[in-house]
Amino acid sequence: MKPFYSTKSFFLLLAGWVLIALPAHAQDEISGAQTPPPTPEQVLNAAPAEHWLPISVSDLMIFTLPDDAEGNKRQTVIQLIPSEMSGAHVRNVRKFAATRWWDGTKIYRVAKDFVTQFGGNPDNKKLPKNLETVPESDYFNAALGTKRDTDMAALDAAVAYSNEYQGTEIRPLMKMIYESYGAKVGFGAGWPIGTKDGKAFPLTCRGSLSPAHYDPPDAGTGAEISFVTGEAARSLDMTFGMVGRVIDGLEHVTNLPLGTAAGGFYADKSEHIVITSIRLASELPVAEQPRYEYLASYSPSLLQYIEAHGGYGNICTVPVPIRKIAE
Repeated sequence: MKPFYSTKSFFLLLAGWVLIALPAHAQDEISGAQTPPPTPEQVLNAAPAEHWLPISVSDLMIFTLPDDAEGNKRQTVIQLIPSEMSGAHVRNVRKFAATRWWDGTKIYRVAKDFVTQFGGNPDNKKLPKNLETVPESDYFNAALGTKRDTDMAALDAAVAYSNEYQGTEIRPLMKMIYESYGAKVGFGAGWPIGTKDGKAFPLTCRGSLSPAHYDPPDAGTGAEISFVTGEAARSLDMTFGMVGRVIDGLEHVTNLPLGTAAGGFYADKSEHIVITSIRLASELPVAEQPRYEYLASYSPSLLQYIEAHGGYGNICTVPVPIRKIAE
C-alpha cells in the first residue's frame, strides 16, 4: 500500500482522521464539557482502518517452548526485518528456521533485565551448509534510512496540515522523546530506525533479537541469538546486529528462571531449557498462520499514541502498536 499522501487520497484520509483527532480543548469548546485526554487504547481504536498495515506472514517465525507446568502453551511470535531492509544475518536466520536447525537446541542464559540467549552453544551443533559469512557492515542498511525518511516526511506533512487547518495540537516526535545516543531517529515501515555517521540501522529496543557477536570482523552466523529483555538496550546499537523483534508472547522468554553463573548463564546443563521448535510461519498450514497488523509510521495516530503514554522517553520507550487479527 502506498503512503496516503501520494495522491489526493491524502486529504480524504486526513479529513477522516481529524474528525476523531480533535484535541481535548477543542472538544470542550464544542460540548462545553471537560474531556480527559485519550488513553492509548482509545487512540488505537480511533485510528483509521487504512492506517493499519499487514505484516507479511513470510516475515514471521514461531518460537515454541514446552508447555508450562499448568499445561499452557508457550509460543513467541517473531517478526524478521523484511528482506529489502536487511542482509545476510536475516537470510541465515531464515535458513536456520527452514532447516529446523534450532529444534532441540537450548536456552542457556537468562540475565535479568538484559537478555535471554539460545542456540548452538553449548551443544556445538553442526551448522547447516551454505550459510553466508556475515561482516559487521551487515548491521547497517541504507534502505532503512530511506524508508524512515519517507515515512517521517509523510507524517510531518499530515501533522502540519492537521494542526494548521483542523485546529489540532499534535506535537512532533522529537518534542515528545529525547535522543541521548547521538543518532537521528524515526519510524519507517513500523520499525524504529536510527542513522549515525551516515549509516542507517534498526534500533535495539526491548524485544529485539540480537545475534551473538564474535571477534571483529566476525559478526557471527546468527546461530546464537539473544532476546533483548532490558529497557536499556539502546546501548547495543551498532555494536551488535539486530534481525527482528518479538511482536507477541515476549513474556514466555522473559519469565524464566534466572541464570546464577556469571553473566546470567545457567551454571549446570540440567538447567538448560530445550526449544521445541522455531518455524517460519509461512511453512504452517494457512489456517494456522498468524496474522498481525502494525500502525503505519506515517499515521498521526502514532504520535497521539506516544503522547497518550506520557511521551518523554527514548524512541524505544513506547513500542510501535501491533495487533493480532482475529482468526
